[in-house]
Amino acid sequence: MAHFLTYLLLSFLIIYDSLGLSQSNQFCDAGVRYPESTCGFSSSSSSKLLIKGGTVLNAHQQEVADVYVEDGIIVAVKPNIKVDEDVTLLDATGKYVMPGGIDPHTHLAMEFMGSETIDDFFSGQAAALAGGTTMHIDFVIPVNGSLVAGFEAYKKKAKKSCMNYGFHMAITKWDESVSREMEIMVKEKGINSFKFFMAYKGSLMISDELLLQGLERCKSLGALAMVHAENGDAVFEGQKRMIDLGITGPEGHALSRPPVLEGEATARAIRLAKFVNTPLYVVHVMSIDAMEEIARARKSGFEVI
Repeated sequence: MAHFLTYLLLSFLIIYDSLGLSQSNQFCDAGVRYPESTCGFSSSSSSKLLIKGGTVLNAHQQEVADVYVEDGIIVAVKPNIKVDEDVTLLDATGKYVMPGGIDPHTHLAMEFMGSETIDDFFSGQAAALAGGTTMHIDFVIPVNGSLVAGFEAYKKKAKKSCMNYGFHMAITKWDESVSREMEIMVKEKGINSFKFFMAYKGSLMISDELLLQGLERCKSLGALAMVHAENGDAVFEGQKRMIDLGITGPEGHALSRPPVLEGEATARAIRLAKFVNTPLYVVHVMSIDAMEEIARARKSGFEVI
């Protein structure tokens, strides 16, 4: 049951805690159609919550039960919980009470090649909560290569958050200051995953030399190395081909980066990580070519996610 409680903590509790913050009224101010009782939550609301009569479930079991929360901690999950009057009551009869999702790859309020993603840390999170995702991990983009400056910038962006979040960190250049700042991120800021872009030439793309140095540093810090695996030089050539052919619509994006380019970069990243002997996380695998490289590496015993 303790294991069951832990999973549940990722669900309604995060939503409830978020609504308990002073910034929670952003939902109501934005015109989102929440009941008055929900919009009335404030920091002075009861710290006790009873979710009553719902079908509580996770991947392993389900049961009709009540869920009792005190001070942000799930205290009990069982039928017919008796509580005193100083409790916020939510009637979940006929409804499911389940763990929320964790999205490990988002880009909110991200500035990129002269544009910025449309969703910020409020609108993106509000949409996620509406769909049952209750936590996400976003990517801090360094400011002029500085990880600390990037971290501070993203802390400001995240001030309007309405749900739980964490950070990965992108590495876009390499020198001794970046190496030192990686240690600060791991030991002081709670960031222990670093992303290397093998694509986006002229913007975020890094060289094999930088990737090797980054992999070595991740290994020494016990951090997880992540790659966006596409051959950035070849993709750049593919983009020029599309423009020359007059293909400038969304379809040009896919046509400029055929699967072979993702497969090549995935294989290269895996082999370099093997050379360094550190685990690797390949993000958003999009093709059979990349999948086969990962499957082959996993079958050989290498730790690649």
